[in-house]
Amino acid sequence: MRKIFTLVIITLCNLTLYSQTISGTITDSNNNEELIGVNIILENGRGTSTDVFGKYTLSINDGTQKVTFKYIGYEDIVKEISLAKDENKTINIALESSSEQLSTVVVSAGRFEQKIEEITVSMEVIKSTLIENKNTTQIETAMDQIPGVNITDGQANIRGGSGWSFGAGTRVLVMVDDMPLISGDAGQAQWSLIATENINQVEVIKGASSALYGSSALNGVINVRTAFPSQKDIDKNKLPGYTKVNMHFGLIDVPKRKELHWNGIPSNQGGKLVFKRRAFKGIEFLQGMKFDNIDLSIGGNIFKDDGYRMGEILDRKRFNINSTYKSEKVEGLSYGINANFLSQSSGSTIIWNGLDEAYIPLGGNITRTTGDTYNIDPFITYVKGNNRHSLRTRYLSVTNNNLTDGVDIGQNNSANNYYTNYQWQKNIEKYKLRITSGTTNEKVNANSDLFSGENYKINNSLYTQIDKKWNRFNISLGARYESFRLHAEDKYFIDGDSINDISAGKPVFRTGINYQAAEATYVRASWGQGYRFPSMAELFISTNQSGLEIYPNPELKPESGWSSEIGIKQGVKTGKWMGYIDVAAFIQQYDDMMEFSFGQWGVNGDLGGMGFKSINVGKTQISGIELSINGQGKINPNLTINVIAGYTYMNPISLNPNSVYGYGIYHGDTLPNNAIVDQSITYTNSSSDSTMLKYRYNHIAKADIEVVYKGISLGGSIRYNSFMTNIDKIFTEDFIGGDNGLIPGINSAREKFKDGDFIIDLRTGYQMTKTARLGFIVNNLLNTEYTSRPANMMPPRTFAMQLALKI
Repeated sequence: MRKIFTLVIITLCNLTLYSQTISGTITDSNNNEELIGVNIILENGRGTSTDVFGKYTLSINDGTQKVTFKYIGYEDIVKEISLAKDENKTINIALESSSEQLSTVVVSAGRFEQKIEEITVSMEVIKSTLIENKNTTQIETAMDQIPGVNITDGQANIRGGSGWSFGAGTRVLVMVDDMPLISGDAGQAQWSLIATENINQVEVIKGASSALYGSSALNGVINVRTAFPSQKDIDKNKLPGYTKVNMHFGLIDVPKRKELHWNGIPSNQGGKLVFKRRAFKGIEFLQGMKFDNIDLSIGGNIFKDDGYRMGEILDRKRFNINSTYKSEKVEGLSYGINANFLSQSSGSTIIWNGLDEAYIPLGGNITRTTGDTYNIDPFITYVKGNNRHSLRTRYLSVTNNNLTDGVDIGQNNSANNYYTNYQWQKNIEKYKLRITSGTTNEKVNANSDLFSGENYKINNSLYTQIDKKWNRFNISLGARYESFRLHAEDKYFIDGDSINDISAGKPVFRTGINYQAAEATYVRASWGQGYRFPSMAELFISTNQSGLEIYPNPELKPESGWSSEIGIKQGVKTGKWMGYIDVAAFIQQYDDMMEFSFGQWGVNGDLGGMGFKSINVGKTQISGIELSINGQGKINPNLTINVIAGYTYMNPISLNPNSVYGYGIYHGDTLPNNAIVDQSITYTNSSSDSTMLKYRYNHIAKADIEVVYKGISLGGSIRYNSFMTNIDKIFTEDFIGGDNGLIPGINSAREKFKDGDFIIDLRTGYQMTKTARLGFIVNNLLNTEYTSRPANMMPPRTFAMQLALKI
C-alpha cells in the first residue's frame, strides 16, 4: 500500500508539474498543407510530433523556455515561449522549405523521410514531369532513362546485377508506396498495373536491400510513390481537388530497311513504295479530391497499340483508387484502401527472327495472352507522440490465359498473393535516433499448366533498422531473417530423393555511414547482404516457346551475395537551380547466382533436347564506377532547366567459369538438321570470353535535359550501351562447327551492332493555357536499329501527339 501511495503521489506531482500545454497546427508556408510528423522539441529533449492532421499537443513547465519545430527539408523554427501556471496556449507554425538543401526528400532508403544527400546508399529519383512529358505509356520505359538501370523483357537490371530471364525471377524489387508488386508464381514485376497517371516520384536504390525489403531486393529497389491532392491544389482551383486528363495518338514509322517491312505488301504508287504505318492511342485520367478528413484519388487508363512487330498487339484497360481517412475520434489514426484493376490482352514470343525478319516471330507463332490482374490493399496507421504503427496488407491476383492461333496451348496460370507488413517506428529526437522494426508474411497459391498442379509458397520475415544522426554523421544498421517454404503438388527428385517440399532461410545484414564533409559535400560508404529464393517458375516451369524447350530445375538453390560502395555527393546551386553530382565505386558478389541459360537439358523436342533452364552458375562478381548528375529549378524567372544524366562502367565476371558457367556436355546424340555427334563432345556455352557474365554491358550512358522558357519546353534524351559481348552460344553457332546459329541473321546483326547502340529521343511542348498543354514526342529520332538482347529488335521511330489537361 505504501508503494502504491508513493506512486500516486509521484504521478500527481508530474501532472501538476506539466499542467500547462501548447498546441496548434503546423503547415507548409507555401501551400498551407498540414505537415505530418513534425518534431516539437523542448530544451530538455522531451517532445512530440504532429499527427495526420498536422496537429500537436505538448505539456510543458510554466515559465519561459525555447521550443524547436523541426521537419525534414524545412528550416527549423525556434520560439521562446512563456506560460503562466495552468495556462494553455495555441501556437500555429508555418514552416518554410530549406533553400540550402538539394530539395529532394526520399523515403525508400530507411522507410522514413530523409534528405537524399544524407542517405547512406546510392539512389536516383525521377519526377512525375519527366514521366508525363515523355508520354510514358508503360512505366518501365521511363526506368530505362535512369543512370545504371536497364530493362530487358520486363526484368530490371541495376549496375549489371541481372542478365536475361524471360518472365521469371527478379533481383530488383518493384514496389508502389512501399508495397511489393511482384507476381507470386513467376516472381515477375507487374509493370502494367502501375498507374502512370498518379505518380509523385520514383525512387531507385542501387545495391543489395534485402535487409529492409526482403528476397527480391537482392540487386536493388524501384519504389513508385503516388500522390494525393495538396492544400495548394484546393486553394488554387477553389475546388476540393483537381482533374488530370492525358490524351495521345501516335504512329510507328516504317523501318529503314525494306527487309523489315512485314506489315503488308509494298505497292508502287507514283514510283514510290507505300507501306502501312501502325498506330497507338490512349487516354488516362486522374481525379484527386480532398474532403475534410478524406483524401481520395481515382484514375484510369485505356491504351491500344497495334505493335511494331507481327502479332504483338496490346489492348489494356486499367482502373485505380487510393483513399485515406483521418479519424476525428482517435487522434493520430488513419486508414484506407488502395486498389488497382487491370484487364489486358497482349501478344508475345521469346524469340524473334534474325536481322532481315527481326519483326517476325521465330516459327511464325505468337502467344496471345489475355488476363486480369488486380490488387486490393487495406491499411491502417496510428501515430502517437514519437511512435508510429502501421499495418499494410495486400491481396494480389494474377490470371493469364494463353492461346496460339486461337487454340489453348496448355500454358494458363493463376496466382494469388496474401501479404502483410506490420511496422513500428520510434523516433527518439533527444538522441537523434530512429528505430524501425517489423514483420512481413506472405502466402502464395499458384495453379499453372506450366507447373503441373497447385503449389503454394510461404514467406515470413523479421527485420529491424537503426538510424542515428551524430554531429555530421548519419549511421545506419539493419538486419533481417527471412524463411521460405514451398510445397509442390507433384513430387520432384532432388539429390535422388522424391520430395514435395522445399524450405530455406537466412539472416542478412547491412550497414552504412554518411559524413557531411562540407556545406554541400557528403561522403558515404555502405555494405549490405542480399538473398533470393527462386520463384516457382524458375523451379518447376516446363513448356515450349518458339520451338525451344524450357526446362524445370527443382534442384535450383537460393542465391545470396553482398554489395558495397563508396561515394561522394556534391551539391550544386545557382540561383534557384539546385542539383548534385554523384560519383560512386561499387562491387557486388554473388554465390550460386541463378541464370537463364541455354544447353542440352533433355533428349526430346524439336531441337534434340536443347533449350533454356534456370541454373546456378556459381560465384560471380560485378564491379565498377558510376557518375550521375541530377538537378532542377529556375536559372532565371523565365527559364527552367531539368537534368538527369549518368555514366556507368561495369565489369561483370564469373569467378569460376570452367566449373559451371562456361561449359556443358551433350546428353543426346541428335542435333538440329539431323546432325549426329559424339555424346562425349564438350561445348562452350558462351559466345565469347566465358569469364564475362552473359547478357550484360560494360558501358551505359544516359542523359535527359529539358528546358522550359515562358511556357515552351524542349527536351531530349540520349541512351548509349556498349556491345553485349557474351551471350548463349546457340545464337551464334550451331555446335557442330558451323557459324549460322539456331536463328539465321543473328551473327550478321551482332556484327552490325558491335559498336553498341546510341538512341536519341526528342520532345517539345507548349503550355497553351493554365490548364492545357500540347506535346509532340519523337522516340528513336534517327530510326536506329538496335536490340535489347539477341533476337529482340527494338521499336523503330515513333511519333506521338499529346494533349494534357489539368483542371
